[in-house]
Amino acid sequence: MSDNQETTTLDVANTSRIGSMLWIGFYTFVLNILTLTFFRFWGRTIFRRRIWSDTTIAGEALEYTGRGMELFIGFLIAAVTVMLPPVLFVLVAQFVFGEVAAAIAIFAVYLFFFWLIGVAIFLARRYILSRTRYRGIRFEQTGSAMDYGWKSFGYTFLTGFTLGWFAPAARLRLSKYIWSHALFGSEPIRFEDNEAAQAEPHYKSFAVLWVGGVGLYVLLIMGTMSMGFADPMTTDPIIAILRLYALMFALGIVFAGFSAWHEVVMVRKIIKSLHISGARATCDLTTMDLLRIWFLGGLLTVLTLGIGSLAFNMMVWRVIANHIRFEGEIDLAAIEQAASTGPVQGEGIADGLDITGF
Repeated sequence: MSDNQETTTLDVANTSRIGSMLWIGFYTFVLNILTLTFFRFWGRTIFRRRIWSDTTIAGEALEYTGRGMELFIGFLIAAVTVMLPPVLFVLVAQFVFGEVAAAIAIFAVYLFFFWLIGVAIFLARRYILSRTRYRGIRFEQTGSAMDYGWKSFGYTFLTGFTLGWFAPAARLRLSKYIWSHALFGSEPIRFEDNEAAQAEPHYKSFAVLWVGGVGLYVLLIMGTMSMGFADPMTTDPIIAILRLYALMFALGIVFAGFSAWHEVVMVRKIIKSLHISGARATCDLTTMDLLRIWFLGGLLTVLTLGIGSLAFNMMVWRVIANHIRFEGEIDLAAIEQAASTGPVQGEGIADGLDITGF
């Protein structure tokens, strides 16, 4: 490209409205009560179709083609084939072989579910991508759910062993596995640690979060002791409790700032690592953008007794989407339709483990 040519920019935008999401959340809540929560599969589908259709890339909207019945059938299959056997395994161990065998069985089941969480996340991702289209072209997720499960399992223990310090590396490695095995039609999506991604201070922000979190916890303990809780006879308990809540609120605001900065850095780093065809993604999301949405969305969720949680999810996606753009060109004419139509059923395991997101 010559110096006098401008780089083509493909803007991502979301125009979802809080009111429409609150309405979806309200009737989903009511129908969940009437159907013993089974409407949630259709409610989730309605929500996804709306938020997908409200999201555009270069003015062209995304399309979600999933169906509630697919999610429902996937849940039933997962409940019988994946969720029920471990429960029966523990019951048999307890009543047939005794308490020691039951304890061993419970430990084994816990380890199994740690691995299964990764499998469920991958399978849910595969289903969602296969039901997402842009200009008629399907996305596709390849790779192995079992491999992803083992990676997630190992990284979880490494994160615990390092007192959390492996967490940023784990997230980036899992993101790379997911995106490096994703396709837009016949075009592979590349995950490259380019110069823009490397400039994001992901470990610096995590260090601030980790050290700051420990420091805030120490301040909370010291503040609690100084407020008279150690000697309740000398302090009005009501005044002490109000002071404690004020201290917790102040420290919570500071911790939210640390958390938001690290989360924004990680989001920007992952997005800036993505390349599709001749275009690379970039993101200019700021810490204040995310903090504002966390505060407003959290307040909305509390005031609506949870009904506004879908609106909260939408608000988070909207603020991220509106700060993403692709620089370069995507040659749609050269991209063929995806080879696979994706799984027949939906994300049943993820629903059973309650990790579906939105």
